[in-house]
Amino acid sequence: MRLLILTSRADCLGENDVLISNAFRRFGWEVIFGEINAIAADDYRYFTQGVTVQGSGEPRHVSSAAQETLSVYFFDECQLIWANSEPHSSVARDVWQMLWLASQHTAFVNSIEGMMLLNTKHALGYLVPKNNRAYSYASNDFSLLSDRYQQSPDQWWVAKPPNASCGQNVFLLPPNGPNVRTILQCLTGNAFGEIGFRPLPEQEFRTVIQRQPRHGLSGFKAEYAILQQFIPEVAQGEKRVIVVCGQATAWHGRKRRADDHRSNIAQGGKAIPVDLHSGEIELAELIGQKLMEHGINFVGIDLAYPYVMEVNIADPGGLYDAQLASGIDRSDKVAELIIDHFQKSHSPNEV
Repeated sequence: MRLLILTSRADCLGENDVLISNAFRRFGWEVIFGEINAIAADDYRYFTQGVTVQGSGEPRHVSSAAQETLSVYFFDECQLIWANSEPHSSVARDVWQMLWLASQHTAFVNSIEGMMLLNTKHALGYLVPKNNRAYSYASNDFSLLSDRYQQSPDQWWVAKPPNASCGQNVFLLPPNGPNVRTILQCLTGNAFGEIGFRPLPEQEFRTVIQRQPRHGLSGFKAEYAILQQFIPEVAQGEKRVIVVCGQATAWHGRKRRADDHRSNIAQGGKAIPVDLHSGEIELAELIGQKLMEHGINFVGIDLAYPYVMEVNIADPGGLYDAQLASGIDRSDKVAELIIDHFQKSHSPNEV
């Protein structure tokens, strides 16, 4: 049996890649690391460049396998494909299209349509019960978000892009904050007020704005932002829960730095050992089972109970940090659940 793990580069692996690879190899599978940005087609038969894993390695370091010469691997010669990274933005549209087409013939751990459409903060309203998510607004119009912020003068808010990860561009907005206007303008693309915009008579200006909303000298510039009520429970730290085939399988806590409101590991947060109580397990597995309806079988869920802060589908770190925090490697359980799920849902010659 052959598993193809698609990662950004075969010589610089993500934190889950090695643990997952070693676990599948312990179950007797052949594992290949393939580059997601190198996908190509030979008469509509899809392949990528990669290396067969010969030994173990450490996350985010060059592994012994990745030092070998890249070879070509066809998707239809693999029984299972795990897209464990997102394609670069310059080729993303083509890569997603080819991956979806390939997925019509080969099993993927996480469905391509699920990765494309549900790996976003917009999806929280669909995936998470109302009582377990913070109230939020989404818009690419700075004035709408600014008006909503001003309507609740005593409320703390968080502003962030809907499709960024690792805590990038996440801002804490206090009541009457002096930089709120600037932050919201920045997050929504600074679509108005460009330097060099020619002043127009009022009537003509209104006509231009009505005809070309949020267009500047360089064209349409608006970007979406989320304005979300700040949840005090976050100050106590968040928990990352890895849910596999609907089961909470590994977890760790995240302790934020004293000088930062974010607890993301990428932003200096520290992985710490934690326990999950029954309510946290039930909530995480409820979301995991909902995601399985859309072909998502491996996900990282961030909890500040009773709230869900994030649902991470594309390369959700957590296995390695959970092992560091607890001393327990749960990757064999991950592989067991994935293999069992696909053996039940696919014919023997597929998996």
